[in-house]
Amino acid sequence: MKTFYGFVIFDHKFYLPEIFENPYHKIHYPYYWIPIFSCLSGCRIEEICMMRPKDVLKVKDVWVYRIREEGEYTEEVTKVKSPYSERDIPLHPILIDLGFVRYVQKMKKLGYERVFHELRQLRTTKNIFHKNVSRWFNERYLKKIGLKNDSRKISFHSFRHSMETHLTNKNVNTRFIDYLQGHSLRGVGGSVYMKSIDPDVLLEECIMKIKFDVDFQKLIIKFSKID
Repeated sequence: MKTFYGFVIFDHKFYLPEIFENPYHKIHYPYYWIPIFSCLSGCRIEEICMMRPKDVLKVKDVWVYRIREEGEYTEEVTKVKSPYSERDIPLHPILIDLGFVRYVQKMKKLGYERVFHELRQLRTTKNIFHKNVSRWFNERYLKKIGLKNDSRKISFHSFRHSMETHLTNKNVNTRFIDYLQGHSLRGVGGSVYMKSIDPDVLLEECIMKIKFDVDFQKLIIKFSKID
């Protein structure tokens, strides 16, 4: 999408009641975190849904989400789209301010293997956890707030397109953008991958330049009652 509608999507008057006051919702926190995380990182939805507490760690004093494929062939606990998708993504300061690291640490303390443990695999989609989140966001929430209709084709995946456009317009090096989004490098036959970008460099040169017109401070909630 050419226009980023984050100020509507994350309007606290719409977003918070839809997630926490909807009597039909049994799952709350995954639906709260996953769109915000994607907006501030450009991650694919499944990359976020499969996150484990041990994948959120400090590297060179920078909090990162480490995406790696692990497990036996065809039985992977975590899966990536391609070899280029394995990467360390610095957490945006807004995520830390909202309490994401504390939330992950809480899930670890409670013994959960995945951060968003409430998300279940569908019988026909082994090791795929995003289906219900995607369905809620695309078919319910976007329509409810008037952003998806016959003329607008916006979807969860639009966060990635918006991120790429946003950073390109800020003259961020395309190699940083490609690394952040787990792409092979452009202009080299799609076969070259820039490995091991220092998290502090990626944070400074890329993540810190993500500044959408959204008042995320109004989305701060308390997690003290989680058990």
